[in-house]
Amino acid sequence: MKTVRVVKIVSDDETQLHSLDELMRVFCSAKRYAFNRLLEGMNAQDIIKHLRHQFPLNKRYAEDAVLLAQSLISFQRELLPMRLEDVQVKMEKAAKKMMNTNMDEKHRRMSI
Repeated sequence: MKTVRVVKIVSDDETQLHSLDELMRVFCSAKRYAFNRLLEGMNAQDIIKHLRHQFPLNKRYAEDAVLLAQSLISFQRELLPMRLEDVQVKMEKAAKKMMNTNMDEKHRRMSI
């Protein structure tokens, strides 16, 4: 189990803020890289090893990047059926509205 602390940075030192920004940039890049490799079918352990060499990250950050990418993929797979159902309902409503609009136009033409 991992422990995470939330802290507030109270520093006006630009070098520390710059190094934190750089770490966040590299971590997000590593997470995106891990996401793409997982979609290609690579093994998580191989990705972790590769991340440590590809990006200047320690093992914990590499593991976290892969873990976040895996959770995003599983979350999207869970949501897919619900999204497809929503799109199907929207398409049915649009088709029904189109049919009603076409019927209204026919009635208007006949009454003229």
